[in-house]
Amino acid sequence: GLLELPEIEEWDEKQKLKREKEALGFYITGHPLSDFRDEVEKFSTCLIQDLPTQKDKSPVKVAGIVESIKIKRTKKGDKMASIQLEDLTGSTEVVVFPKLFADVSLLLKGEGALLVSGAAEVGDNTAKIIANEIESLESVKLKNVKAVRLTLQQRKDPPKDLLEDLRNIVFNYPGDCRLFFTMESSEKKLVTISAHHRFNVSPCGAFFQEVEGLLGYKGYELVL
Repeated sequence: GLLELPEIEEWDEKQKLKREKEALGFYITGHPLSDFRDEVEKFSTCLIQDLPTQKDKSPVKVAGIVESIKIKRTKKGDKMASIQLEDLTGSTEVVVFPKLFADVSLLLKGEGALLVSGAAEVGDNTAKIIANEIESLESVKLKNVKAVRLTLQQRKDPPKDLLEDLRNIVFNYPGDCRLFFTMESSEKKLVTISAHHRFNVSPCGAFFQEVEGLLGYKGYELVL
């Protein structure tokens, strides 16, 4: 044709969400927190909309993403931040004092979901959080993984070299996390086998990447 249009790859999910938010002020296709429903339920103690009902100075853990960030300086000249943290129910201010800010400034500038622990500061119809710890929700999740379940798809007898490659990957990431295998038995039933403790793994991103690369599909799930 006369007009050669470059093929544009579908924006990856994060970018798409970010553009939507910038253009419209809200998300259409889904909130970055939606992928973390189970973790939000498990690790946070409170939704943002419920902050005003908390007792003043009480400890809270809130999951959210950074909507905006203002960097300030203390009288001493140290950097601190005030961020707007947003979850699926609303947004709130989080105050990050210099000592913590020095540790987490990169996290705050990223776009990942965070777990903010701190004290609720509740006044008349206002609520904010004075943060004492901020972690990525992904790392909180990995820290709390009890076991990893690997699924070997529809293979009664997985090829020997596949199992050997898998064993090598497992041995490259030793850790404290139990390993389970789910595969099909000869009666077409799914059976789960618990691996010996010496196959315990470290549930880190690199391990999952290698497993996925070997199997050709996302063959793992985390047991929290």
